[in-house]
Amino acid sequence: MSEALVDKIKIVNEYFNGFTNFLELEDFRSFLLLTLTSQVPMNIMAQLGLGGNKDVINIPYSPDYKMYYQKINLMSSSSLIIYTKSDPITEEFILEKNDEIFKKFLSLNEIDLAFRGKEKFLFPKISDCSVLEDTELNIKIDDFFYNLESFISYTQPNVLFVIDAEDSSKPDLIFTFNLTPQLPKKLDENVLQVDVYLDNDRKTRDVNFLKREADYSLTYLKNIKEISHAELYTSSFSLVLHIKSLNKPI
Repeated sequence: MSEALVDKIKIVNEYFNGFTNFLELEDFRSFLLLTLTSQVPMNIMAQLGLGGNKDVINIPYSPDYKMYYQKINLMSSSSLIIYTKSDPITEEFILEKNDEIFKKFLSLNEIDLAFRGKEKFLFPKISDCSVLEDTELNIKIDDFFYNLESFISYTQPNVLFVIDAEDSSKPDLIFTFNLTPQLPKKLDENVLQVDVYLDNDRKTRDVNFLKREADYSLTYLKNIKEISHAELYTSSFSLVLHIKSLNKPI
């Protein structure tokens, strides 16, 4: 392995230093978009175990931790928790997809695209006690990419996670989960593989979507505006989620 690649891997590992099994998203809008995007067949979150009845979307809320969350069961002894801290957006248990409350978080075009075929949203109140355990997921880099075009065209991710660098001299970390089966070397080993790209130009700052054109060029979007039927066939979209923290919710 070249010295330059070793240095890049060290940078990536610094971002995941102390990571257990929690990813905190910036706000409820990001969490809602993730939950909706995860229902797409063959999407990375569906492969991770988040799914079920595609007509009914579950959005669990933990009153004790005051967070909306999704628990993703992995092929290991622990789970991945993706969450956002929030007061309840509703006290209702069931909301129809045309409820006015969703317009507070999504544009009309986003609602039209994301809610297609979905009829009801359930808001169960749950506290997952397994998050109290001191478990740790070991991050292993599977593929390191040298430009974002290669990353998007090769992995074709529905969801991209971004850790924005606080230091202006450091790159942003863009990653996705790689679900290539890997047998643990030890019974208690929890390994989560990721594909990564270090973005020195910080191209995804203030970006919520990446649009890959038919010629594999990328368009950076803050919001999805009106999309023609032709664009849906010739382009693909990736949801960009900026990680607020890797902290436990408690």
